[in-house]
This record gives sequence, C-alpha cells and structure tokens, in this order.
Amino acid sequence: MENKTGFRVCWMLLVLGAWFVSPALAKDVVIKEPPASLSKQYPPESKESKWLDIMHKMSGHFGGVFINMGQKDWPNAEKHAQGLADVYEDASKLVPEWKDYFDVKAAKDFVSVVKTHDPAEISKASKLVGKTCGKCHDDNLVAVWTRYHWPSVENIKLEDPIDEKEVEYGKYMHVLSNAFKGVRVNFGDGKNDIALKAAKDFKKRYMELKSTCSKCHTHPGVKQFFVGEDVSKALDAMEAELATDKPNPGVIWKNVGIVGQEGCKKCHLTHRSYVIFRDVWEEEAEAKK
Repeated sequence: MENKTGFRVCWMLLVLGAWFVSPALAKDVVIKEPPASLSKQYPPESKESKWLDIMHKMSGHFGGVFINMGQKDWPNAEKHAQGLADVYEDASKLVPEWKDYFDVKAAKDFVSVVKTHDPAEISKASKLVGKTCGKCHDDNLVAVWTRYHWPSVENIKLEDPIDEKEVEYGKYMHVLSNAFKGVRVNFGDGKNDIALKAAKDFKKRYMELKSTCSKCHTHPGVKQFFVGEDVSKALDAMEAELATDKPNPGVIWKNVGIVGQEGCKKCHLTHRSYVIFRDVWEEEAEAKK
C-alpha cells in the first residue's frame, strides 16, 4: 500500500511539474495556515483524506491523457480528459477560500481540445489547467502537508529516565539538548568527571527516544534511523573514553560529531521545519484571541 501511494504521489509531482509555467521562487514562498474548511476533507472530520484522494484522481487523469496520447489511444485519452474535468469541477466547490485557484472553463475546454487529437493543441491547452494546479501548490502544498500529513508531537509525552518525571515532548528535547551541551562544555573546560556524568545522562535520555519514535514510526527499520547502531556505538565510545584517566580529545569530539550529525541533525532536518510552522500558526491564533 505504501509503495502504491508513493508511486502515485511521485507521478503526480512529475506530471504536474512538467506543466507548471510559473514555478515558485524563494522570495514568493509564504507558509499560510490552510483554511478551516479544508479540515472537512481530512481526519478526524472525515474518515479518509478526501482532498488527497481528489488530488490523486486529478493527477491520474491528467497523466492518463498524455500516456494515452503517446500511444494514440484516443478513446482512453478522451475518457481521462473528461474525468479530469469532472473531478476538477468537484474540487473547486469544496474549499470556498480557494475557489480562485480553479479555472473550470479551462478544464472543460481541455476536454474539447483532446477530442481534436492534435498533440500540439492538447499540450497548449494543458498548460492553462496545469498553471492553476501549480499556483495552488506553490501557495499551499507545504502548509497542507504540514497540517494534515505530518504527525504532530504536541500530545506526545515521555518519562525522563533520569528524574522519572513525565515531560512534554518539546520540553524533553530542550532537556536533551542541554544534556548534550553539558558533555561538550564540561569536557572542553577540562571537567572530565562532570562530562562523564553528563554523557551517561545524555545517553539514557537519547536512547529513550526509541520508544518515543515508535509512536509514529511503527516500522522497525524507520525508528532506528535517528537512534540507530551508529549513534548507539558513538554514545558507548564517548562514555568509555570519558571514563579513562586521560580521555583522548580526538575520540571524544569524533563521537560527539557522529551523534550530532547522524542523530540530532538528521532528525531536525526531517521534523523541525514542520514544528516551527505549527508553532507560528498557534502563536498567530493566540494573538487573535
């Protein structure tokens, strides 16, 4: 199921991307919170992700036109063109705030042009439809994925293995970050005994993330990605070196780098941006109250 979904998403991006005539520039990107009406198309208000299903259908029909055109299978090309127009019109009515992103006439005209069986004219007409899809994606795709497809950590709590207190995920990450700083700062200051204690505490707290990650990452291989064997070995090596009479700085900093690069950084690159977007939206909502 995951492979099929991944293929359909990739196909959507490839097909629509080929027809976007005005790609987003860095200076144009503003991550705006999706309108409340879109929530009706996603869980928990909807049993299924209806909006995503609609996007997949449009992508499949749009791509189907060109696949069949290349095979000179005009009956199926016409069928997909009509399917695109029908789903496109349905989608235009679901989110009132986004009605201006749609050009229903362009979608219906595309059906008529496909019936001419003229590849050049079909390509020209398709750009008018693709432009509307591209504009909406440029403005809203990241925000929609952030709101409806990226799991929130807001309700995740875990027990700190050091003081055995339940902590919110965000606060725990701050505690974890400070513990890592404790290793680096104390070792850099020559306080090896305190650095060793900090390393032991950090290791326990870091490895606790395995159980936390498994709340979302149910596949064994995925949850090992940020808290995997490389990081675990680096933590062990760092602790063992700090326990010696004269810790080797090269060994310490090497393993600090492995933990930072393979664990902390990769996790932040994957998750942190989405958390920031959500935090900004929450702050804006609070300011409006």
